[in-house]
Amino acid sequence: MAKVNYTMNRRVLVVDDVPVHLVMMDSFLHKMNPFITVEQASSVPEAIEKLSDGKFDAVVSDWNLPNHGGDVLVKWMRARANFNRVPFIMVSSNTDNQDIIHAFMAFGVDAYVTKPFQAQDLYEKITAAYDKRNPG
Repeated sequence: MAKVNYTMNRRVLVVDDVPVHLVMMDSFLHKMNPFITVEQASSVPEAIEKLSDGKFDAVVSDWNLPNHGGDVLVKWMRARANFNRVPFIMVSSNTDNQDIIHAFMAFGVDAYVTKPFQAQDLYEKITAAYDKRNPG
């Protein structure tokens, strides 16, 4: 496993409709890297608005969101050239292998984290996905 640089300043958008999940992911990411900047959105429209207004190094999104799911968000991102280097990490309680494979193949998801998860696992997946999309 590659050594994770815990001091790198990254800006991450976390998308989840459950407030406690947003607080938990924010806390997890700050526990792993106190220099990280975490923005939060509770819906796909809010996430798109935040993405349109700023530069992010990664997006961590719940799969099941009201009205529009995480699949809609990742499709929106992948349809825009300026988001080609922004990794998308899907978070879900769904452990069905077919659904996970579909998320990677059809939507361009970079990593898939199943709930419940450990802070280090989430952070390492974000870092690995970022390094893969932004080599050098």
